[in-house]
Amino acid sequence: MSDGKRQSWDDASVGEYALGVMPHAERLSFAADLKTDRALQTRLAHWDENFAPMAGELPDMAPPAMVLSKIEARLFPAAKPLPLFQRLGFWQAATAIAFAGLALFVALPRINSSAEKNAPLVAVIQGKTLLVSASYDASTNMLSVSRKLGTKSANQDFELWVIIVGSAPVSLGVLKEGDTTTAIKLPENLKTKIAGSTLAITNEPKGGSPTGQPTGTILGTGTVVEI
Repeated sequence: MSDGKRQSWDDASVGEYALGVMPHAERLSFAADLKTDRALQTRLAHWDENFAPMAGELPDMAPPAMVLSKIEARLFPAAKPLPLFQRLGFWQAATAIAFAGLALFVALPRINSSAEKNAPLVAVIQGKTLLVSASYDASTNMLSVSRKLGTKSANQDFELWVIIVGSAPVSLGVLKEGDTTTAIKLPENLKTKIAGSTLAITNEPKGGSPTGQPTGTILGTGTVVEI
């Protein structure tokens, strides 16, 4: 940080760092403090311990074939293509890491390509008491949302919103009961705007907001990014 002062990191920020969804600039500042702050190291270890069991609960996700070539291109921009046996070894390692959880995908640097409009999109929606994963498949125009942590009251629902910069929040509906995955078909006008948008979850009356706009507490937010 420019003033040389150490930032006071709250628990939500430590959780963001543990999941790999903290903005890059903040992540660099956090990592610098982490080197010398033993208390911060202990808090991060606690978050890592809490998140570790969730990795085993996430369904296996096969990384798109384009991921390997993009990673290689970024790591070895001037190098010749790797021999096939080396590529296979690298691919197996990358796959094992990917299967550790959705958060590891989110932590990868975003790779922009105008030619690949159907790149998978994901988001981790999190707050102090909520953790939800989301993935969007452009080929089917379906958003899959799975709640990992968070308990609502009997007379309330968790409602999902998408927020496009410069626009009012748009409701995508309420999440299903329990830990089942909610499948949501995006409105046609949002298909080309979902990348880079913010997903948010609020606590609303049973059946959803009565006004068409958020009325309850914002429980968590997450940015939709390419993987």
